[in-house]
Amino acid sequence: MKYTGGDKKALGIVLTPRHITELFALLAAVDRTSKVLDICTGTSGFLISSMHQMMKDATTKEHEDQIKKLGLIGVEQQPTMFALAASNMVLRGDGKANLYQGSCFDPAIVAAIKAHNCNVGMVNPPYSQADEDLHELAFVQQMLECLDDGAVGIAIVPMSCAISPHPIREELLSKHTLEAVMSMPGELFYPVGTVTCIMVWRAHKPHAKTARKTWFGYWRDDGFSKTKHRGRVDLNGRWAAIRDRWVESFRNREIHAGESVMHHVTHEDEWCAEAYLETDYSNIKEKDFERELQKYVAFKILNGEAKDL
Repeated sequence: MKYTGGDKKALGIVLTPRHITELFALLAAVDRTSKVLDICTGTSGFLISSMHQMMKDATTKEHEDQIKKLGLIGVEQQPTMFALAASNMVLRGDGKANLYQGSCFDPAIVAAIKAHNCNVGMVNPPYSQADEDLHELAFVQQMLECLDDGAVGIAIVPMSCAISPHPIREELLSKHTLEAVMSMPGELFYPVGTVTCIMVWRAHKPHAKTARKTWFGYWRDDGFSKTKHRGRVDLNGRWAAIRDRWVESFRNREIHAGESVMHHVTHEDEWCAEAYLETDYSNIKEKDFERELQKYVAFKILNGEAKDL
């Protein structure tokens, strides 16, 4: 697969890291009764992670068959990617029964996937690269429209979707509730340099009517490190503990200084933790202050501004 961050003529496909697809399944709390929809299924990463989580809740062969036949619904437009998705599902237990090849905006496909009455949606849309007709939020909106009332929809999108003005933001809040937004590590999709966030939505519950505060998480450190030949890997085995802490904090809407906060937002506000977090000064040491002061002095000297000190 080619990871592309090129111009708007490129596909903008950025495959989701496996530990993030696992995280989605946990955030959605999928079980054997879930019906999971991914309208940009790619190679089926979200569906496979969901299936693994759903299988843990299955206690009979009948439960397992139901999950594979009815619980996993995906749409993929690119023919080669669709072939990979189907093959991936076959190799991992054959849950390909409800994979659709075509556009998630095609009325016939929309009607077909709505008939599945999905209660969970997951999406990592192709990154639009300034193509307004294929803006990432348009895919988020389409996913939510295809879900049942009250379903949970989770999307990972560029941070610009959370902080830059766009008409779809107002449309989304007029029909759906923004439950949570989590700021993700800056190099999550390394070597593609896209800074992302995870959005959690409640489908068909207008934000204005619910008057709910949105939970914001600052999830910038997932424990992974960059390596020369293997990309980002969990070298020190930190991910499991970090994942469990994140999921618990999200489920309980916990508030921790410097890590998470609740705030009521509108379409005109920024949807990111950084805009509302309170600084936790308890962990700042005198040596930290000295180090930053030294950086400041060095910057002034290098820029010929020492006389201002």
